[in-house]
Amino acid sequence: MRKLTLVTVLALALCFVMPASHSVADQKFLRMASGPEGGSWYPLGSAMMSIVQRELGISTSNGPGGGVGNVKVVHGGRADLGWCYTHTTYNGYHGLSEFEGKKFDNIRHLMSLYPGVFQTVVPAKSNIKSYADLKDKRIVPGKTGFTGTAIAELILKAYGLSFDSIRQNGGSVSFVGYADSAALMKDGHSDAYMAVTACPQATIIDLEFRPGVRFLGVSPEFQKKVQELEPGLTPIMIPKQAYKSLEEDVPTMGTVTNIIISKDVPDDVAYKIVKTLYAHWDELKQVKKKDIEDSDPRKALLGNSIPVHPGALKYYKEIGIVN
Repeated sequence: MRKLTLVTVLALALCFVMPASHSVADQKFLRMASGPEGGSWYPLGSAMMSIVQRELGISTSNGPGGGVGNVKVVHGGRADLGWCYTHTTYNGYHGLSEFEGKKFDNIRHLMSLYPGVFQTVVPAKSNIKSYADLKDKRIVPGKTGFTGTAIAELILKAYGLSFDSIRQNGGSVSFVGYADSAALMKDGHSDAYMAVTACPQATIIDLEFRPGVRFLGVSPEFQKKVQELEPGLTPIMIPKQAYKSLEEDVPTMGTVTNIIISKDVPDDVAYKIVKTLYAHWDELKQVKKKDIEDSDPRKALLGNSIPVHPGALKYYKEIGIVN
């Protein structure tokens, strides 16, 4: 029995020791949770995983997701990497805001990318001039679990509204992705399309042609109210150059797109992922040129306030952006 117990203890000890010694050769599969079809995250996530698979010889997958949900699936081990926003990862790591007191602290920062801009469009011929006018309208804030949906709630709250109050006033709230949201507006079944995404956004460009849209701005007074509710968000402009229908910049709220990774991914694997992706950055420009041009290694820690994965940190030290 003593010998058997000793063998069992040693076996258990090895179970805890072995993951730390994993190498790229030992990593068999990497799962990424990105974003919805119609946005930037999904095609870029697919391209990134294709590069990792080709260059590192690790089987990969990329699936749809949303910022809040991706924090949960990476923390829970159902994905190894996930697309998100820096303020969302901060809230998830510390159990704040939409995470309702539960800490999702198995996540680590891998890299920051480009700004994520909250954008709301309404039909050009509608009488909707402000978020306050949405009090009894048909709105589409994104899917449940999307960061954009959570930000939509915050902005509506700053204007004294909520999803429930809109429903009580006779309006409706539909939780669908970007492509379906655009289709609803095209068919005349929604009054407001909301999304946090790259700027310009393909589905919004499409809506400019039919039915024609107008952007809602968040004025400085209400930007301050939103920041009181969520300090991680920052005032930002939708530049008039982004869309043909704009005649001037539109004030709104923004955050920074980032990629998170599980703390359990071995250091050398995380290091190789970051190094390999940046080595093939020009290849990613073929998928979403402006988004990738707005992202580079020098901005890899922009907006981040959670621990950086040690493997990624090693690379950032090598290129001199951290000491």
